[in-house]
Amino acid sequence: MHLFAHWLDQHETFGPVVAQLTQTVEAHKHTHPGDDFALLHHRESTLLHRFQALFFAPLFGIDRLTAFDTHEHPLATLLGRGYHSSTLSQFLGQLERVGAAEALLPALLPAHTAPITYVDGHMIAYWSRMSMHKGKITMLGRIMAGSQAVMAHDDAGQAVFVAYYPPDIHLSQVIVAYCQRVALATGSSLFVIDRAVNSVAMAGAFDDQGLGLLCMLDDNEHAGLESFEATEVDLLEDGTRVYRGPWKEPRPDDPRHFVIVVPPKDKTLVYWGTPQVEDALETTEWPRVYRERNEIQEHSFKRMNDHGALKTNYGRKKVVGPDRHQQRKREKLDQSLEVAQQRVDKKAEALKAQQDKVAASESKGHGTRLAQRQRALVGVAKELQDAHPRATKGAGGPRLPQADDHDVSDPSAGKRAASLHGRAGGATADQGESRLYLTTPL
Repeated sequence: MHLFAHWLDQHETFGPVVAQLTQTVEAHKHTHPGDDFALLHHRESTLLHRFQALFFAPLFGIDRLTAFDTHEHPLATLLGRGYHSSTLSQFLGQLERVGAAEALLPALLPAHTAPITYVDGHMIAYWSRMSMHKGKITMLGRIMAGSQAVMAHDDAGQAVFVAYYPPDIHLSQVIVAYCQRVALATGSSLFVIDRAVNSVAMAGAFDDQGLGLLCMLDDNEHAGLESFEATEVDLLEDGTRVYRGPWKEPRPDDPRHFVIVVPPKDKTLVYWGTPQVEDALETTEWPRVYRERNEIQEHSFKRMNDHGALKTNYGRKKVVGPDRHQQRKREKLDQSLEVAQQRVDKKAEALKAQQDKVAASESKGHGTRLAQRQRALVGVAKELQDAHPRATKGAGGPRLPQADDHDVSDPSAGKRAASLHGRAGGATADQGESRLYLTTPL
């Protein structure tokens, strides 16, 4: 670790970061002359050491700020001093206050921007008894509170951008605005994304913004090669044939271009790209570029989890808001109760009408008709009795599912942004905010 730190010092890795932080602090002083908090008075050496402490934390096996107080680590010999979790928690909060996230983007971007960017989402679970947005946490296979980290990697596998969103918001709702921010920060305008964004509308949205998108069709959207006006463009060594072409039946509103891969034995795969992708990449390269997404992103997430960078909790900023998952369940229940109550009202009206008929038959001395109406009255009364439990079911019952009734969050850092290793600043739960990785994941 000491050798690694010495190597970073020799290459002045943290110099641009400290310079950007210093400029940001000075700009905040100018725009908010009445503010007075510790960060505004830090020397450059203090900024450097505190930032380094956060940077090295996952490499020490520290997965939350309180571990600085309870675990042995070589920070004192590495930086010449140690830090308590409360100090670093305060530092993180004040970095967010001055807007450090956006300011650090230029310093944390790779020196050479790749032409292609891979984008994917990663769900991070959060245990809390507080009312928070919920979504399906894929790795745990359950619906619970958490956040969705939408991450961008370059073609070398280095993470270059990350923003956080509530877990119940689908990727397709935020991806266009997200990719615009990535393109503005990195200069890369070609994106490779999985089938979560597969749609004609999404292709049109990317094309309207001048962005390129490479994706795949779902298997149920085509019938193989016969669905396309295909022209063969390549024959691979294993016998796989590569074709290109539009839909056989013209679709004027579809801006996508297609590459069809037909293996000798396996199923047909159909890749699609917007006009920007067709201009930038040879069609024979589309399958290879898309397949590299697994190594660049899916495997990268696993490696980042292994050494703690993606799961390190530097404290979480809690933005308390409505539990939309619970609200949806309550709305559905209310609708069901309303329909059931309408059914009860109709049965009650039918019962009253049948009682009137029985009373009329009794007053007129009917025989057979009276017996028929009495039997019908018993049936209507039974239907009304059966309808009552449906209308009252759920009222006063047990509470709707919540997150687990235990909280293992870091209490000393409960109001700070998650996972700073390789990221700068904080993120709210309601809208994504930029993050950049400080180093290539080890």
